[in-house]
Amino acid sequence: MADLESARSPGPGLIRVLVAGAVLTLLGAGWPVEAAWWAYLGAVLAIPLGISRAWGRPGPLVREPLFWAAADALCASLVVFGTGGADSWFFVLYLISALGLSRFEQAEKVLLSGPVLMAGYLAASLAQGERTLTPGLGVRAATILFVFGLAAATSMKLQEASRRERELSEALRESHEQEERELELLVRLAPLLANLSLESVLQWTAETASALTGAPYAHAALLDGASHRTFTADEREAYPNWWHPEIQKLLLWSCRERRVVRSEEEVCGMRGFLAVPFAPAGSEPSGALVIGGMESSPADERALEMLTAQVAPALEKNRTRAAGGRDHLTGLPGYSSLHRALSSELSGERQVTLLAADINGLRRYNRAHGLAAGDLLLKDIARSLERLELEAFRCGGDEFAVLLRGSSRARANRTSRLVQQTVDRLTSGSRTPLSASVGYVLSRGGEDPGELIERARAAAEEAKGEGGSRWHTILPAAEQTNRTAAALVEASEVKMPYLGAHMRVVSSLVRRMAEVMGLQREEVELFSLGGLLHDVGKIGIPDEILLKEGPLTDEEYEAMKSHPVLGARILEAAGGLEDVIPAVRHHHERLDGRGYPDGLRGEEIPLAARIVFVADAFEAMTRGRPYQYRISPHEALAEIERHAGTQFDPEVASALRRVIEELPDRRTGTGG
Repeated sequence: MADLESARSPGPGLIRVLVAGAVLTLLGAGWPVEAAWWAYLGAVLAIPLGISRAWGRPGPLVREPLFWAAADALCASLVVFGTGGADSWFFVLYLISALGLSRFEQAEKVLLSGPVLMAGYLAASLAQGERTLTPGLGVRAATILFVFGLAAATSMKLQEASRRERELSEALRESHEQEERELELLVRLAPLLANLSLESVLQWTAETASALTGAPYAHAALLDGASHRTFTADEREAYPNWWHPEIQKLLLWSCRERRVVRSEEEVCGMRGFLAVPFAPAGSEPSGALVIGGMESSPADERALEMLTAQVAPALEKNRTRAAGGRDHLTGLPGYSSLHRALSSELSGERQVTLLAADINGLRRYNRAHGLAAGDLLLKDIARSLERLELEAFRCGGDEFAVLLRGSSRARANRTSRLVQQTVDRLTSGSRTPLSASVGYVLSRGGEDPGELIERARAAAEEAKGEGGSRWHTILPAAEQTNRTAAALVEASEVKMPYLGAHMRVVSSLVRRMAEVMGLQREEVELFSLGGLLHDVGKIGIPDEILLKEGPLTDEEYEAMKSHPVLGARILEAAGGLEDVIPAVRHHHERLDGRGYPDGLRGEEIPLAARIVFVADAFEAMTRGRPYQYRISPHEALAEIERHAGTQFDPEVASALRRVIEELPDRRTGTGG
């Protein structure tokens, strides 16, 4: 490659052209003697050869030192022959050519070029009648050989340097490729870190940092002071621990500055410390990665920054989940962490489902296998729940909890079965197989976390007697509920005569759909009540909008869209109907997140609201409005199924079809 670059360089070619021009000038001036036409021919031939060298064409010949030795020998010999032979001062042209050969790295071919130049000089001398080796001829020949020797030695040095450069370049390329492979592997592994325990993530980070940089010491720590892990790659008498003042200073300094910091202080006989903060996007640093015992390069620094960027989200997720601490045995977040997580979710009025699981027969297992085996089983259950990507907590000796975002009975049932199957699988080969009783509860938002946990525990206790899992929720007293609901429906009818009938039909339809979906009695009653009161907020909509006999303007439609929020406020003020609020507030949320008032999507939408939404749409299309034609039940069903998956819940739409098919002769299948 260096020979090719040398060939393409215009310098050697331009030097030849300039030398040829100088020779022609001297020959034209008659110095040192009158020249024969041979001399002019040699000088003229050197000009196109110089241009060819400067241009780099033809490539194969331009890169050959033997070609240039022969070409230069020919031109120089013609000039020397035409200006006196052995005594000609133009023998210096051979010296210039010999020096030019030093630019080539092909030392073997350069060595072969020396005899070519010498042969040219001797041929020019003999052609002029020189028959013996005179002192002048010998001196000139020796000078040519000496200069050629310098050129050959230089060429050999260049060749050796070029070889080393290629080796270094190849090693550097391989190093870069290895680094890229390691970083690519890191990026691919990073999403899996979210499923590891906090300690496992920190240990993995420290080991990876040492592998990436070659540092003998790596330490990953969080600012809370309780979560940290160290990795050492060689054996020393002492390593700095988390509490060492210099390590503390580095960690705090990097987190405060949100950048890489270095220290040259000696700690436990080691130098070369560097700290990189764990800084999730939009959040304060939660800790830092510290390496030591080596001179780290900018490439090492970049690799560590990429490592911490990939690990930070997993650490943040783990830190948030375990804000109240972790269970010392299983590594899962403990009861206090569950309480804090629920407080955060419920304060934002978000819907959650809480599962409580009791491991039945754990004491019997401990007596049969020993406490150590029981502890190992609990660890295995915890690891299995984490591998299932469940947000699991350990709340007591044989109690676990799982927190699900959103409210879906189907999802809660699936998760319950997963927990039960996990316990079955881990103990099926034992002489004392165990089972799990799982209960789950739907939050209303704004509840006390402790109360929600106790309700889930109560559901798990009820599930023990039923041999499975159970949905548990607390309904308000039936008598008070009926009186309040009846009063609100009557007020709605006064506001809008057809509204009461619409709400009753929707309620009846919701009841049938909930029964078809296999919901338990408590849910059926609760959801039916939500259907009865879903439009109670229209009491607060102005009459000119509510009773308008034509399409609404954009402003009027925006006002109409406020009725779910108004309904939720009315129920909250009425008291005793808090369980119904999610169905009322969210019965216009769409599965794709384009609904109102909160833009919830998927399973974030309470199941009751998803059922009421389908029943409300179906009843509205089949009842008709002054500004909207009534369509048949099957046309309405087809319309709902066409938008299932984007607007409506497909499972709920399927339940509606079953209701319609069971009662095909009635307009809505509800008797309304």
